[in-house]
Amino acid sequence: MSKLLQGAVLALFTGIGALRAAQSPPLPREDLVYRFPTANHSLIDGRGEDFFMYCDRNFEGQKSKPWEAGGYGMVRNPFRASDGKVMFSRIHEGVDIKPMQRNAAGEPLDLIHPIAPGVVAYTNPSPTLSNYGRYVVVGHRIPEGVIYSLYAHLARVDCRVGQRVGTGNVLGQMGHSGAGINRERSHVHLELALMLHSNYDQFSPPSNKHGLYNGLNLAGIDPVPVLRACAQGQPLSIRQYWASLKEHYRVRVPYHGERVDMLRRYPFLLRSPISANTKSLDVAFTAEGVPLGFYPSTQTVPAPSVISCLPAPTLQQNITVNRLKNSSKDAALTASGLRYIQHIFHQKTGVPSNSPSAAVPSPPAQKK
Repeated sequence: MSKLLQGAVLALFTGIGALRAAQSPPLPREDLVYRFPTANHSLIDGRGEDFFMYCDRNFEGQKSKPWEAGGYGMVRNPFRASDGKVMFSRIHEGVDIKPMQRNAAGEPLDLIHPIAPGVVAYTNPSPTLSNYGRYVVVGHRIPEGVIYSLYAHLARVDCRVGQRVGTGNVLGQMGHSGAGINRERSHVHLELALMLHSNYDQFSPPSNKHGLYNGLNLAGIDPVPVLRACAQGQPLSIRQYWASLKEHYRVRVPYHGERVDMLRRYPFLLRSPISANTKSLDVAFTAEGVPLGFYPSTQTVPAPSVISCLPAPTLQQNITVNRLKNSSKDAALTASGLRYIQHIFHQKTGVPSNSPSAAVPSPPAQKK
């Protein structure tokens, strides 16, 4: 993607910079009505088994095809906790939606639509460059900033970067591109996420082929409550939805007056003003790692450290995407958890981009 096109795409989101060159007004910032991306609305009728695509599972010698594994959260890789409860240690950062139509060969025919009006921020037409296969990312302007929807495992991509789209437009066709998916399990993988850092393409590893739109740079929430809340056509406030998410742990991070990129783009996450006495920021997270809020603190810490954590019948690494370790009483950041904090608070600039696409981020293989 050229720098000029990147600027034009960002201008549609922010209304600054390349807006004059793009000669197009910015999209309005308003609460949106989020629609289903396909004709499959079974979720509204309570028929989860007809909405979510199953996963093949072999647990404790028993094979099964649980449709629940197509939902959001820690729903994969089952294990038995110390209290005998079956828990899951692998996150699925989105939902997998079943096809409604197939041709004689079993290929899905469902067309994929944006869940809300927005601008196409990124397209990956290659079936092999990501575990997501072919996928599209759309940016949606809302009062809180820009939220991103992602549509993966497509058979084809029918949109272009910079294109304004509404829920009637077609982004592509459902398929089974990407890792670990066969024709029988064809589906669209849907994510709804905030971007962690707008310069991720400048400090991400060389393996990143998707610039800002690598899934490692998108913190996904469960889109199901969002779709349900809008089922009757009413808009949803993301700020209010964020307030309903459950905090699992907090990390205190040293602060020395530097600009925090995520707070610049999502100021609603700052829960109280930063003052001259602020020495650290306490960041609240869901168990899945979604940042819920930044709380200024006068406490000084030499390095990021866990200050609170909800108890669980297993070690924290099993339920926090391996970002925490130990029990809740002595929870600490893992190496992966520390990298995650460093990602959010990254300050280095001027590093050459290792990706051709750096307009707003894309999804990763590690997220699927």
